[in-house]
Parts: sequence; C-alpha cells; structure tokens
Amino acid sequence: MKLFVFVMTFLCGLFLSAQEADNSTYPVFRGCNQELSFEETKQCTSDKIVDYIKVSFNYELADKVFPTDLTTKFYVEFTINEKGKTEEINVKAHHKAIAVDVIQLIKRMPKFKAPGTIDGKPVATRFNALMTVRLLG
Repeated sequence: MKLFVFVMTFLCGLFLSAQEADNSTYPVFRGCNQELSFEETKQCTSDKIVDYIKVSFNYELADKVFPTDLTTKFYVEFTINEKGKTEEINVKAHHKAIAVDVIQLIKRMPKFKAPGTIDGKPVATRFNALMTVRLLG
C-alpha cells in the first residue's frame, strides 16, 4: 500500500469585502467555537476543512489514475451559502475522475455551524484551495 500526504495551499477568504471588519463574522465549521475572533475562526475553519478533505479524499483512486506519478494537484473552490451549506463547487484536476471525487466529497461536507455574516446578516462565502497529493515511500 502506498502512503500519500497532502501538501496544501489553502487560500480561503471571505470574498465579500475580503477583509476583516468589525461587523463581519467568518463561517464556523463544526468543531470550532463561535466565540473566537475573526482570525481565530478563519484559522480554525480552514484547518477543519483541510482535515475533512484529507480524511475524505480517495487515495486509492489517485493511485489508480496516476500509478507512476509521485504527485497530483487539484484546485477546488466552493461557496458556503447563507444557510451554511456548500454549493457552486468547481474543481480543476489533471484527471476527470479526481475532479468528480472531490466534487462529491465537498457535497458531503457537513453543514457549517454558522455562515459568514456582514452587519449581522448571513452572506455567501467563497472558499478555494490548491491541493497537492504527494506519494511518500
């Protein structure tokens, strides 16, 4: 069995004003505390999304699709809507099977505890990530 590791550049942001404001909150992923500061919530949510993707990714599929490659990359972007659900999922990958698998795992992502807000009103928040799966050993 081959061992894979994720090397991830996670570029997530609140693409509404793209900056922290006193009147905005970041979406809260399960396992994160809603009482954290904007930056702490952003970090916790980002870490939890990365953990979810790492655990849910189909490593056997990557090995089957790219048996001789040591790495594969994919870019994923999605929106957390006003109700805390994922939507508008787009994936760019070197192989269609990888893109389809990543779309499915994002669709299965649990609902967020709280969506992002501006002036106390829920707003859609765009996330994106560039991920590399690297073969070890």
